[in-house]
Amino acid sequence: MYDITRFSSLKNFNEWIEIFKKGFVGVQDTQLPVLMVGSKLDLSYKRAVSSKEAYDLAKEHNLYGYIECSSKDGRNIEDIFTEIAKLMLKRAGL
Repeated sequence: MYDITRFSSLKNFNEWIEIFKKGFVGVQDTQLPVLMVGSKLDLSYKRAVSSKEAYDLAKEHNLYGYIECSSKDGRNIEDIFTEIAKLMLKRAGL
């Protein structure tokens, strides 16, 4: 998760994702149901990171997707959990 209004919130993304993946030794990237989430969608008029930049970064790291949300107004919050649940069920073969 990063803040769409602060480009600096992506500063350590590459390092964080590699640390996360190292915790799953022997597991392929495509087996990890990871979504990249951009927060503060309610402040999109202050956007510092474009949706395309974030999408491209998620794709570069073989993440399952990218979604933006707002915890303030609730936009896309439910969608995040629904998507993660779908990915987990798919991975479990259900």
